[in-house]
Amino acid sequence: MSTIGELERRAGIGPTSQERTAFWIQFHHLEGAECLKAGVAELRRLIAEKEATPTPVSKIATTRPKREKLPPLTEDEVQVIQAYAAKHGRRWKSVLNHVWMGGAPYDDGGTLRRLRNSHGPSWLHTYRLPKPRPDENAVSECQPDVLET
Repeated sequence: MSTIGELERRAGIGPTSQERTAFWIQFHHLEGAECLKAGVAELRRLIAEKEATPTPVSKIATTRPKREKLPPLTEDEVQVIQAYAAKHGRRWKSVLNHVWMGGAPYDDGGTLRRLRNSHGPSWLHTYRLPKPRPDENAVSECQPDVLET
């Protein structure tokens, strides 16, 4: 057995006294128990109608995204991350994560702090440095040496 308040909530009637009054005023012409019975019947009809209609896919996607889309990094942010990675070597992510949690060496500047605040440590865990672009002017190191005979 449900309470009137629970039925109202499930039917989508708002919690304010104005919203509740707006619903119940339509039954004011009935006397006592008849007013209550008619109101409960209408609440149950609204609940059945609400539960029978599936929620549109677009509403599901907008109400609670599984993963929030983060803004892309600026060129400056990418350069700062690359410089930090070059300075701290192979374990740069764990060093930066430690710094973001308040540990030494306290060498994250304003750009890295902004990234911590906007993207967070879980983003850092999944982030991959961009692959270096080959310089057109430089000779490729992948070419085999030509042997002179």
